Amino acid sequence: MPTGRHIPAKTPTYHAIQVPASAEWGLAVKRADYEKLLEGFRPRDMDDKWLCITDDPDAQGNTTVHWYRSWSNTEQFAVTVEVGNSTQAEGNEWAKLKKITWEKVVGSLDVPVEEAKESVANLCRIFMGCELEDAGSKASAK
Repeated sequence: MPTGRHIPAKTPTYHAIQVPASAEWGLAVKRADYEKLLEGFRPRDMDDKWLCITDDPDAQGNTTVHWYRSWSNTEQFAVTVEVGNSTQAEGNEWAKLKKITWEKVVGSLDVPVEEAKESVANLCRIFMGCELEDAGSKASAK
């Protein structure tokens, strides 16, 4: 017989990047992709190994997008997104992925900046449907 008691779901604990590395990026983002980034991504089942949580944007629309491994809730990537001047923004220049921070050491291997940028671009394409034009050429820049 139900007791009428509500047991709340456990709030997950998210773990920050342990050995961070950072780099400038400068990848242009369309408005449609920016809006997808704001939504984030929640895994549908155990096969989705990634979770994306986006901070609430500030007054200018700037935010940070966090990518976590879904099973362990360990942060792997954080990307700072800066919105340009919306009155002057072109279709492909609504915002920019300005800075990337990533887990520098995974296992015993160092993760180079190019690999971190490529991973984030691919995660955004696969799980959020972002286009991120020219991400390949910008992923290896800087």
